[in-house]
Amino acid sequence: MKPTPLPTQTLRISVCICTYQRPRLLRRLLDALPKQLRGSLAFEVSCVVVDNDATRSAESVVSGFCRDTGFAVRYECEPERNFAIVRNRAVDSADGDFIAFVDDDEVPVDSWLLKLIETLHQSGCAGALGPVRPYFEEKVPSWLQRSGLCDRPALPTGTILTWGQCRTGNVLLSRQIFNEGKIRFDPAFRTGGEDVDFFKRATAAGFTFVWCEDAPAYELVPPERMRAAYHLRRALLQGGISLGYDVKSKTLVGRSKVGFKSFLAIIIYTLALPFVCLAGRHRAMQLLVKDCHHLGRLSMLLGMPIMRERKL
Repeated sequence: MKPTPLPTQTLRISVCICTYQRPRLLRRLLDALPKQLRGSLAFEVSCVVVDNDATRSAESVVSGFCRDTGFAVRYECEPERNFAIVRNRAVDSADGDFIAFVDDDEVPVDSWLLKLIETLHQSGCAGALGPVRPYFEEKVPSWLQRSGLCDRPALPTGTILTWGQCRTGNVLLSRQIFNEGKIRFDPAFRTGGEDVDFFKRATAAGFTFVWCEDAPAYELVPPERMRAAYHLRRALLQGGISLGYDVKSKTLVGRSKVGFKSFLAIIIYTLALPFVCLAGRHRAMQLLVKDCHHLGRLSMLLGMPIMRERKL
């Protein structure tokens, strides 16, 4: 691949943050932005914060940060609770040549944007994704640590990604995807999955995405997410959401095949569970998460979703 051409003038990167009632974590993330290293590249960093809280709870955080640092942040409030609409609002409000997404409960390393833009340029791809690694402020339960449920994949820098490997938790995207490709996040994915669907359509349109292992962001895992119930609810929700982007055929026959596979998986996983429990709670949780994923998918196919909303 040929390197992605960079603007002859100083390029601009807009960091987009979508937030909801996380003032402490938002301020911690904002504080990391002025620390971003430039290396030999000349680029400016600005920020767009889209508050999904109708009470505008993040506005005072943003104004306080701007007052303390003089860093450029544009504040927007999108009251409609829809992940895709919030992300589109962020894209439309950004003025950068490149758009970075990072979640409001994450903190990137100081070389985050530098490594992403270098990898994007060298690869000739339309976007570069970095790893999201967990960190904990409290003691981690042994079963959770051993299960790997909070872990994310690690790949060599330069690996070309499939759409199923792409997320918006830590990514730098060329503006071309939105301007020339006319690709936006689909509001049909109201509670999640909008990013996977976005990358699926972007990949189909000819855009490619690359991995950058050297640009990590660290995601806080609060005590609420260290509980088994959280991971089971999450699997139920994601199982249902995955139907929107993972089912190739929308016909009755196609959906029946998907339903049969999930039904079969539920039976196998459930029957195996008593035996897996002998290997430890961490193994049982790994299997239960897979079981709940298929249960969520099957319940959505039947029009009786068990989980409709994200709790945390």
